[in-house]
Amino acid sequence: MNYIKFTIVVGILLFVNGCTFFPYWYSHTNIEKKETAIETKASFHVIHDRGSHENTLVILVLSGGGSRAAYWSASIMLALEKVFENQNLDILKEVDIISSVSGGSLPAAYYVISKDPEVPTGKVRSERIWRADIVKELMTRNYKGKWFGNWFWPNNILKYWFTAFDRSDIMAQTFADNLYDVAAIGTAFGKDLKFKDINPERPYIVLNSTNGTRDAFAEVFPFTEDRFDTINSDIGEYEISRAVMATAAFPAAFNYMTLKDYNASGKKDFRFVHIFDGGNADNLGLKSAIEILETNKDQYNKFVLILIDAYTKNTGVDGGLPDARKALSFAVDLNFLDSLDTLLANNHDNLIDKTIEMLEGLGRQPVQNGKKREYLFYHVRFEDILDLETRQNLNRIKTDFKIMESDIHEIDTAVKTLMVEENDCLGAIKDILMEEKTEHQISYCIWQN
Repeated sequence: MNYIKFTIVVGILLFVNGCTFFPYWYSHTNIEKKETAIETKASFHVIHDRGSHENTLVILVLSGGGSRAAYWSASIMLALEKVFENQNLDILKEVDIISSVSGGSLPAAYYVISKDPEVPTGKVRSERIWRADIVKELMTRNYKGKWFGNWFWPNNILKYWFTAFDRSDIMAQTFADNLYDVAAIGTAFGKDLKFKDINPERPYIVLNSTNGTRDAFAEVFPFTEDRFDTINSDIGEYEISRAVMATAAFPAAFNYMTLKDYNASGKKDFRFVHIFDGGNADNLGLKSAIEILETNKDQYNKFVLILIDAYTKNTGVDGGLPDARKALSFAVDLNFLDSLDTLLANNHDNLIDKTIEMLEGLGRQPVQNGKKREYLFYHVRFEDILDLETRQNLNRIKTDFKIMESDIHEIDTAVKTLMVEENDCLGAIKDILMEEKTEHQISYCIWQN
């Protein structure tokens, strides 16, 4: 009891003073780059093509949206494996690179560190399995509750109040223990996976956060080798769980994630990069998708981009209410969330338009052999569900790191409705991947049912 009282008193003193006793302790975990650093698959450059179609670049983009995005993205990915199973086409295995943000980063990162069930033991360091029942259970865990529980580990209490260790660090460890470690799965005793541990048979990956550092404020900060090179750091030795957390560190709920910039000339010349939720710069992951297209455009004459979008529309305040305040608004006015949603909505539409423009520009450029380029941008949305009740229920799912059983059911219904052979967008992707003659001349495709 005396220990708890002491911790509380010190915590109050630190809060009042606005500092910690040991601000450099646990401020970062990235290390300086060595000459022995190995190549990883965290890159915009697709060097080792995946799948059976070498002239086709397939990009998978997973949006933000907490557990809603995590489960929606994972369920669509699992469906892409099966929709054309009778024609011996696994669309997910054709994906060359993934760009993800926030909640979408959970299944993206899990996929690249996992292996298929038939892969022998010892082939992949994590030994984690990509299988529908396992993946869906992992994406629906109550990470918010687990995060809160992890606050009360004695070592976390001490680090939280006395060092730079913060709420985001606790959530990063929560993700590691449940999704991204090697042994003792589901406990705090596993060995956290790093970018060097990505399954070499999986796609390249770009996890996207937002830079909150002065002079680079609001820029996308992608977890890639090129970006880590700018701070002279080795991404291969960086924990995947911390990168995922950085893409999902929503302001107010979580703190900045911090990286050390090793370009400083002297031992006492410290400089850091502070990053947070990727959705603030781009809640879709399309800015990095555009960079991927630009980086690899000369290698391919066919481009397929699949955006799994968990965006929900904010319908605003009920016009029939004389007072727009809710219970919590008497302490903190929550209209700042509506303001943020307005900005995200405008950014959302602008990024889609910019991606279409990029693809259309590629389509007008001939490749070296003189052939016309083919391209397709398939946008998977909640709006594609024509059943009004289901669509409304999907749009009510909160952005949080926990998800209700009823919400899981609605997403399952939506996936079963959209991921079918009759889906014209999927059919056009199949034609491109199987190199069948097609009359599809589509740059941007949506399919509603």
